[in-house]
Amino acid sequence: MNLTIDIGNTYTKLGFFRGLALVTTLKFSNSEQINWQSIISQNKVEKSILARVNKKEEKFDELRAKTQFIEANHSLQLPFTSDYKPFISLGIDRVVALAASTSLYPNQNVFVIDAGSCITYDLITQDAHHLGGSISPGIEMRYRSMSTFTDQLPKLSLAEIERFAPTTTQDAMHHGVISGIIAEIDAFVLEYGKLVPNFTIILTGGDASFLSNRVKNGILADANFLAFGLNMLLETNKS
Repeated sequence: MNLTIDIGNTYTKLGFFRGLALVTTLKFSNSEQINWQSIISQNKVEKSILARVNKKEEKFDELRAKTQFIEANHSLQLPFTSDYKPFISLGIDRVVALAASTSLYPNQNVFVIDAGSCITYDLITQDAHHLGGSISPGIEMRYRSMSTFTDQLPKLSLAEIERFAPTTTQDAMHHGVISGIIAEIDAFVLEYGKLVPNFTIILTGGDASFLSNRVKNGILADANFLAFGLNMLLETNKS
């Protein structure tokens, strides 16, 4: 079994693959202690790959000792080229998403939207060349910024918009965050669409399920997109 480990700013997501087929997934809060020995033995893990965006000091000794272990980095054999400079400054989560794009959608232009702590936008061509991308604050970051940098706005969590136009401060904040992100996504799709005529749009990340029902049709939501990218890198960078 192949094990993919995606450590984000808030959650750690595990994917279990038999070859190229995803078998199951697990999700843990980053505050939880994961019993790697149990994960390995119960799932008969032979190979593992890790991608992390945080700087948490953890050596993953069990994974290194008991599996063929790879940590995703910019020096791996990658299935795409990029205009990003310096390339090493491209977040490893974005690298993995681009790898997934070339694996799952070969010979296609792909626009990847990863809605996590930050929202990243990346465009890769049918020739597997990354033209670049954008970064903006994610949903939780937008809520936090309003309460952190003002004296009177409350600290809120994500909620449905009840009505338009909002008539309370809380509804106004919810509307500003949610509708602002939806408008941003629509605008970026139009702008990046000027660079290539047609592309497949992928929406992934922790907030993808919430946003997928609110953006325009034609966007494919895939919560396991990065897991497929990691597994592809594991398969192509076998030791």
